[in-house]
Amino acid sequence: MTHYKKLVSLTCGFFLISGCATQAPGIDEKSLELAATKTLSEAVYFSNLFTTCATLGGEIEVDAIDTQQNWLNENAKLVAAADALYSRQHNKDTFKYNSKTLAPAAIRLVLDARTRAADELSLPQRSPVNKQKICQFRLAQSSGKALPLANNPKIAPYKTELLKHLPGSYTIADVPTLAAGFQGSSQGATFYSIDKAHAQTCPAAYTLSIANQWPHEAYATFCGETATAVLICEWGKCEEKKL
Repeated sequence: MTHYKKLVSLTCGFFLISGCATQAPGIDEKSLELAATKTLSEAVYFSNLFTTCATLGGEIEVDAIDTQQNWLNENAKLVAAADALYSRQHNKDTFKYNSKTLAPAAIRLVLDARTRAADELSLPQRSPVNKQKICQFRLAQSSGKALPLANNPKIAPYKTELLKHLPGSYTIADVPTLAAGFQGSSQGATFYSIDKAHAQTCPAAYTLSIANQWPHEAYATFCGETATAVLICEWGKCEEKKL
């Protein structure tokens, strides 16, 4: 269990203060934002993959800890820089909840990346032997040339530009910072009425459940990938903030 506790404490992520950097010619803001988003999505994905496999104990736990430590050593600066840029880009789309500054897009990123890791492993549907095998396979795939995020073709062209946003100091925490540890939640009593109303507003409507602790609920609505509003509810009555 000592190794597992260590693994949890090393969950990929970095708390930092976003800064400004001069952008290189030929790199547009949208492409750079997509690269930062991809970097953070991969960070959340790998963190959950390593943590989940570590729960199996034994040699798999040790391998997961070692692989995660190698991953952090290789990618820490790039993830921290991507988080700084991402926080600046989404600053205008934030809201306050439980004294934390959140961005719906950041929480959706975490939920999607965690779901991707869980679906790929599918541990609850596997036998004990197959659980070991799938984790061995995925850990092996995460090593070697696959270890540096900078080798990902969707990130590689933007590595130098992303690293310009690395803050002077940062410490390990959850990323994205604007998710503040929120990972999505079960759908509360008010979800269905909000979702139904929102479905009439755009052809690609999506409602994200952020928090559900009745009588308190929080939701965000999206049209495609763009967050459009946040709804903070108490006893089923909601206050809406347009984004």
